[in-house]
Amino acid sequence: MPEPAMEAGPPRPSATAGMGADPALAMAAIMENQVEEMRKMLNKFKVCSGTTAESAGLPGHADVLIFGPSGSGKSSLIRTFYMALHKTQQVPPDFAERIIVKDTAMNEGTLKYVSAVIKPAKLDHRGNILSSSIMCHDTRGQIWMDEREQKQLSVIMDGQVKDDCMVQQRNYRYARLLWEFWKRDSELFPPEILANGKSLNNQPHAVLFVFDGSVEEIPDGEEETHFYREIIQMCRSKGYANPQVVLTRIDRVEEGIAKSSGKVSMADRELMLRQVLDRKIEDVCMRLDVPRTAVHFIENYHSGVLDLEQEVRNISVDFHALKILSQCCSHADAFIAQALQDLRQPACAVQ
Repeated sequence: MPEPAMEAGPPRPSATAGMGADPALAMAAIMENQVEEMRKMLNKFKVCSGTTAESAGLPGHADVLIFGPSGSGKSSLIRTFYMALHKTQQVPPDFAERIIVKDTAMNEGTLKYVSAVIKPAKLDHRGNILSSSIMCHDTRGQIWMDEREQKQLSVIMDGQVKDDCMVQQRNYRYARLLWEFWKRDSELFPPEILANGKSLNNQPHAVLFVFDGSVEEIPDGEEETHFYREIIQMCRSKGYANPQVVLTRIDRVEEGIAKSSGKVSMADRELMLRQVLDRKIEDVCMRLDVPRTAVHFIENYHSGVLDLEQEVRNISVDFHALKILSQCCSHADAFIAQALQDLRQPACAVQ
């Protein structure tokens, strides 16, 4: 897959530079140091570098697949990954053209299955991989939560769809959805979107689900909960042992608390936010049957002329974005190592 040139915008200034000994910003300084360490680790990331897996079978990249309802913030999260890793205020033009962010009032943003390179691979003079590329695949948001959309996600997870394609079944005018669900992929989908063969090079290696964290109920209603619970179970059956969940737009939750809480101290407001977030995370864990460690939250970057508090908040965005991306790379490593081990194991002969 072609990798875009890494021409990002101007770097963000350090929020803690020259802050002196102000104890109120001590935690921000610690967080900024942790962010820099994660940047270094991700820039050096190499697929299965700590295993004995043969390099001949290794893909040159880690591919993170992003799922979620339409308008949940999938494209914005991918952009945040890029900006956090490269400490930049904007993404390159070609990246922006592929990963399109639309207003949440619009029905659909991303319409195709498209890839974006968060970090390109680094090669030595002989062409050997020094560090692997990290890429994300943006997907069309789910709207109907039906068997058709479940099948679409299944063929994507199997690595059977070409990049930059609209993943949509053919229309069978008189066919029932359940009957279509059991048809072969070659019958259900147009041949021009299906990839030839299944391999670790065209298969996603980690799965991330994105939901709008500012809504009251996550997922939104019983139908959506049932749909994504089944999808997560399908992920595990396909070898994705640790699908992750990200709750976006947490800044909107805080804005709601600020409006409803009246004149309270900053500390009390922060405590109220933590309580609301804990409740949301616990609800998601129960509804989707995922561990608490698999659920993350993130807010949008603050832009324009920023005060010190907003700069510190942006460091928090960097921290959470890179923490999520690091976990995705770790899970991608585990998926690839297990897939290679399964390939090397001889089939059991029936005696």
